[in-house]
Amino acid sequence: MESLNVLVLDDEVGITEKLERHLTRKGFTVFTANRTSEAFEIVRKHSIDIALLDFMIPNDLNGIEVLKRIKAAHPATEVIMVSGQEDIDIVIEAQRQGAIDFVRKPFNFHEILFAIERTGKYVHLLNKLQTVEDQKSLISRELENMIERDFIGTSPVIKKVVDMAMRVARDKDASVLITGENGTGKEIIARIIHYASERKKKIFVPVNSTAIPDTLIESEFFGHKKGAFTDAKEDKKGFFEMANGGTLFLDEIADMPFSIQAKLLRAMEERKITRLGSSVEIAVDIRIISATNKDIEKLIEEEKFRLDLYHRINTFIINIPPLRKRPEDIEPLLNHFVTDLCHKKKLTVPELDKNLIAQLKRYPFPGNVRELRNMVERALILSDGKTLSPDDFALKFDEGHQEQKQSFTSLNLDQNEKLLIETALRETGGNQIKAGELLGISRDALKHRIKKHGITIQRVIE
Repeated sequence: MESLNVLVLDDEVGITEKLERHLTRKGFTVFTANRTSEAFEIVRKHSIDIALLDFMIPNDLNGIEVLKRIKAAHPATEVIMVSGQEDIDIVIEAQRQGAIDFVRKPFNFHEILFAIERTGKYVHLLNKLQTVEDQKSLISRELENMIERDFIGTSPVIKKVVDMAMRVARDKDASVLITGENGTGKEIIARIIHYASERKKKIFVPVNSTAIPDTLIESEFFGHKKGAFTDAKEDKKGFFEMANGGTLFLDEIADMPFSIQAKLLRAMEERKITRLGSSVEIAVDIRIISATNKDIEKLIEEEKFRLDLYHRINTFIINIPPLRKRPEDIEPLLNHFVTDLCHKKKLTVPELDKNLIAQLKRYPFPGNVRELRNMVERALILSDGKTLSPDDFALKFDEGHQEQKQSFTSLNLDQNEKLLIETALRETGGNQIKAGELLGISRDALKHRIKKHGITIQRVIE
């Protein structure tokens, strides 16, 4: 049976030390506190399974108040109350507030051990039930840990996206095309597919197609032999070999040079590659997941993307809607980012101004979820530490929204992409790293787009 974390709160040091010594011998991980403030700090920092609380701590909060606060913040923590008073009202109130058991003082160690072991069996049963529930949920905690990301949302459309990802994960070979704007979480969905599949123990190799110079792209994908070209000083594996057995994620695939698309198609169909400078074919077993924010069908009409490659990568298509089309996800995302960032930065979680959610729901979020996270991080720096308000987000939401409505005079993707890049550069004073963060893309990808649209940064920020 897995070891449980037990908190012992009692004002008498001798009692906490004795219980710690005996319970540790029985295989429990024990934390002790002699003041309620110490107990709250322990519960905040550690996942406590069982809390053994003394009802009466002189010159401090009583046990019922401690019980209420712990259960409110950590409902999964089971509480055993300990009291020297024989008032039945205390027992009833403790149970009403969520205590699972009650032990009277003076007690012997066997009484305490019996209560903890009985509660421990209940905790283990709940954990098993939760594991079963996790298997039915959109993303289990185990899967979240593997992708090292959170995927937050309550809207039906985003639940459908995750459901589709989990379904296609069952087929370890099916190619997947993920579409959606920058910052919607395309790579997160790709990781969910990989780590929910049979390939989860193998490597996930993410590749940004726009970040590789055209002159090196073939070498990067297929590898090369020593001496294949001037700078080839040693043998090198390409992305296909690196991902062997696992998943190769091709982000921004629509920007891949037309010249390499035929070789990519052949490698996908034959499941073999040949390094530059070699004639030896190497077998590879990989799943290809691609992503784009472009209209590939339009690129096919313009003869910028191969139709046969498109059919090869889109065995299964998942589209992630932009954040502005699922406003019900904004509040849970905001709460998650505020809590997560405060925890990482060791800050007190601030209250949220009652107008903030309404203001955010009117904002178009061109950078989607990634932009919201960056906005929260910036707001925490600007905030007074007590409350987050619209002013802390350094945006005039109503005016900004109206400006966006007026600016997008057409649905032409290239025109609007240029407009968004210029807006991000203007807002960041020409800082390409920060502009890329606002747009949800890397600096290299931003530089590629600046060049593509012929944008002069100095003119934009003047």
